[in-house]
Amino acid sequence: MSKIIKIVATLRAKPGHGSTVEQALSACVAGSRAEAGCLFYDLHVDRSNPECFVFIEGWKDMAAIEHHKTTPHYLAMGKAVADLIEHREVLLLDELSI
Repeated sequence: MSKIIKIVATLRAKPGHGSTVEQALSACVAGSRAEAGCLFYDLHVDRSNPECFVFIEGWKDMAAIEHHKTTPHYLAMGKAVADLIEHREVLLLDELSI
């Protein structure tokens, strides 16, 4: 079983704010990937809805995730999109050994 904690975070921008949200989310990627506990940190856009974004992330452990939430790039992203997000869902996943 993989020990990696995976996150799938879906954020849907309010109508008309997709471009601004995309810029704010994109600005967080490089800093997140540089964090010691980050294994991968990828931002996607839904092909059928350009205002829906999905982060797929891999982290070493919960301590790395908690640290991530305190970083300047993460906090800046949150502040930049705070009033522009219509829906947000974050799943923390453990892979099943099958």
